[in-house]
Amino acid sequence: MGFTAAGISPTTVTTDQQCPLGFVLTVPDGDNGLQEWVYVFNDEASTAFAIGNVIIKDPSATTFDFYGGIQAPDTTHTPAVMVLGVAQHAIAAGSYGFILRKGVGLVLAGSAGVALDSAFTTGGSAAGTVVAYADDTAGANIAVIGHTATAISGDATGTVYVNCG
Repeated sequence: MGFTAAGISPTTVTTDQQCPLGFVLTVPDGDNGLQEWVYVFNDEASTAFAIGNVIIKDPSATTFDFYGGIQAPDTTHTPAVMVLGVAQHAIAAGSYGFILRKGVGLVLAGSAGVALDSAFTTGGSAAGTVVAYADDTAGANIAVIGHTATAISGDATGTVYVNCG
C-alpha cells in the first residue's frame, strides 16, 4: 500500500487535516493496475462513511467546498462529475480520510443488487448505495461510475472497477 512523503496511507483517518483536501494518492494494486485515492472531509452531521458507500460533493458545503463529502442520496442519480469516490473503510462524521476515486475496490449495492459484468450508477435504495445502469432510466447515463467484476447481492458489497469525478 502506498504512502505520502509524510507517511499518510489510504487508510489514514483523523479528526485533523493531514494533507490538502483533494490530494490524490496513486498506489499500485498488483495485477489490477493503479488505484487513485482522493483526500476528503466527511461533511455528514453524524453518519460515518462505511465500506462501499458512494460519496458525493456536499452541495451545501460552505467550508470544504469541493472535497466535503456526503453519502450519495437514495433513488436519485447524481451526475458522475459530482461523485468524489467510494469509501473503502469507515470514516467518521467530521473526520478526514481517503476514498477510492479510480481503480478496483468494493461498492455497496442497494436492495436490488447488481449483476455480474454490469455498469452501475448512484441512486440505490439507501444512501450511499448503487443500482444497475438501465438504458431507459432517465438520468442514469450521467451517473455511471463503475463496472462490476462479480455479481453483487442486494444490500451487500462486491468487487468493482470505479472511475469517479
